[in-house]
This record gives sequence, C-alpha cells and structure tokens, in this order.
Amino acid sequence: MCIAIPMQVVSSDGLSACCRNGPEEVRVNTELTGRAQPGDWLLVFQGSAVRPMEQSEALQMRAALGALSSVMEGTATREDIDAAFADITAHTGELPDFLKPRSRGS
Repeated sequence: MCIAIPMQVVSSDGLSACCRNGPEEVRVNTELTGRAQPGDWLLVFQGSAVRPMEQSEALQMRAALGALSSVMEGTATREDIDAAFADITAHTGELPDFLKPRSRGS
C-alpha cells in the first residue's frame, strides 16, 4: 500500500526541497507545488510534493499514521486510537475538514 506522508521542509533550492520525516531527511521534488520555505509542510507521495499543508493538518495526519502503525504492531491502546482519530470517534456525522472535497480553485 502506498500512502502520502506529511513532511516538513528543512531547506529548498528551487525545484526540490530537503524534507524531514521524523529522523529521516529526504530530497523531494517540488515542481507541482512550487518553491517551499523551511518550516513549511508538504504532503509527499513517492518522492514528490503533492500539495502544501497547514501545520495542524500535517500533525493530525502524522498522529493518525502513528496510531495506525501502533495498531499494526499490536501496541496501540484505546486511548491512542481515540486521541489520533478524535474527529472520527466523536461520531459527529460530519467529515473532518481534511476529508471534505476541496473546490477546484483550492
């Protein structure tokens, strides 16, 4: 299964950026998103930035991915899952903002 990962920009040199994923740093192609600044967050899929992200969305997604890893390893607690997926486990009947369809202009 391939998934996109939120990564934080460490440095940028035009059409690529050095991005951090936890302790790992990787070179990411930014041709689709344009020049990124250190501290920016990018959603990265197979070595290419797909779109810029707000920090809150990136951290929420990283928490969810961490919780999924814990579930797969068998180390997750109910509290871990509830914290990482609070917007889903709250059963509000509404999709969280990051899952709502985006307009074509955004």
